[in-house]
Amino acid sequence: MGTHPLVAALLSALIPGAGQLYARRPLRAAMFFAPTLLLVAGGFGAASLGTFELAGLLVRPSFLSWLLAVNVAVLAWRIAASVDAFMVTESSVDRSWMPVTLTLLLLAVAIPHLVGWSYGARTIGALESVFVAASEDGTTPSRVSPPVTFHDTVPDPAIFIDPVVAEVHSPRNLIFREGVGDPAAVANRIDIIAPPSPVAPFVPFTERVEPDRLTILLVGGDAGPGREGLRTDSMNVVTIDLETGQVAMFGLPRNLKMVPLPRKFRSSFVQLERKVKEKDLTDADGDGYPDTWVDTDGDGIPEEPEFESCRCFPDMLNKVYKHTRDWSRSYPDSPDPGLSALRDVIGNLLDLHIDYFVMVDMAGFVRAIDAIGGIDVLVQEPYHVMVSSPEEGKPKAKVNVDPGMNHLSGLEALAYARWRIGSSDYDRMGRQRCIIRAAATQADPVTLIRAYPRLLDLIEEYVTTDIPLTFLPELVEIAGTIDYNDIATIGFVPPTYNSGRTPKKYPIPNVDRIRWKVRQVLEEGTAAQSKTGISECDVLPES
Repeated sequence: MGTHPLVAALLSALIPGAGQLYARRPLRAAMFFAPTLLLVAGGFGAASLGTFELAGLLVRPSFLSWLLAVNVAVLAWRIAASVDAFMVTESSVDRSWMPVTLTLLLLAVAIPHLVGWSYGARTIGALESVFVAASEDGTTPSRVSPPVTFHDTVPDPAIFIDPVVAEVHSPRNLIFREGVGDPAAVANRIDIIAPPSPVAPFVPFTERVEPDRLTILLVGGDAGPGREGLRTDSMNVVTIDLETGQVAMFGLPRNLKMVPLPRKFRSSFVQLERKVKEKDLTDADGDGYPDTWVDTDGDGIPEEPEFESCRCFPDMLNKVYKHTRDWSRSYPDSPDPGLSALRDVIGNLLDLHIDYFVMVDMAGFVRAIDAIGGIDVLVQEPYHVMVSSPEEGKPKAKVNVDPGMNHLSGLEALAYARWRIGSSDYDRMGRQRCIIRAAATQADPVTLIRAYPRLLDLIEEYVTTDIPLTFLPELVEIAGTIDYNDIATIGFVPPTYNSGRTPKKYPIPNVDRIRWKVRQVLEEGTAAQSKTGISECDVLPES
């Protein structure tokens, strides 16, 4: 039976060496087939790895670069094998028209390799643009945002730390000089310009919480159409016990006021506090004086009380980011100083060291849910509502669901998570926690691999984080240890977790009770999340 050069080329394109064997060239066939054994061995090695171990390799740019090099080598090998099989096949058929067909065959061979190259290169680019890369010494993050000045930020307290630098950049710091500045400022200089200490005045983290714990601040960025700037309306702290795989998620209300500050910031918001206090004053009795003023001298005219700073963040918690976005001196290595400041303020409130932050914009949230095919959520109450779209010119997000398990698309999940008319901010927080929990539970590795191209785009466009790129493989492996059926969810909402309210009825956190609850949950796990130990996301109200 005769042989055909194109058949030989096709066989070697599929399995290098097969075409040579078809052409009755066994030695050449063995030479081209030998590398196949290496690829098969590599495949078996990859198959022996766990899903999360393999995923951990695929988020290493160095490993991906190696795969790209292997991809190019395999392409060159397959092309060489196809061309060689074509050339060595003896045949009496006319070859004059075959080069065109051979070229088309080789293009078909190259296409999957080009696609693989594209995905690999895009993945490396996305990882290096989103996650913080290490500097040359391998310790300090090197990718940071350039300093930006916003009109509504509070002055960065770091300008007061170094008197030499401060003297050059801010003559106002002369108030701290003896014989020149304000005596009260000189007396309190140590408190005002104290070096950064994220957990002071509390004991070190390793003495408070076991070291085998990873804690991340998850922030939902609210920067949709018609909104002034970005607001951090969804703030949740996720902490993972690396030994047991147990996870706890603590939700912080966006409207908390008078949140205590870390020592390094406790004098940073005094001027803002004056403005907020003035704005919060009420005159319900209409006597022309704020109701909190008291007539102390008996002349019938209430006197303005002497101002005393609370050494707290006086405005709503979701405005910490707004006022600290340009604090690049305090956070010179952060890709987003405002998120770093928010992380430290919330960590101080919880008395829990927070390792990293991750912020996802609303539009990214919608696309992420759609990318994994939607999520199943246990709905507690009927919702037939709609909210504004996260993207300009797009239709509103709406949801029509009744109590029970419901499958929600991205826009439906957004409407469910954001609706608060006839409800409350605190109910909305609970729904947000349950959506995060559902997404984490249902986003299995197979689903994530299938959604990979879409997730890659949205991560690059909508995610901000300070997680180091070098830590990402370990983070993926940690994800594999989590017991997704053992996630505690707790919302620090009134009246349980507030110690009063401001004149405008904003809740003031009960710091001691919040910290006690954090410690209890870390020690006892999900059993401490509620009186019954059952998650708020798993129980329908009694009919």
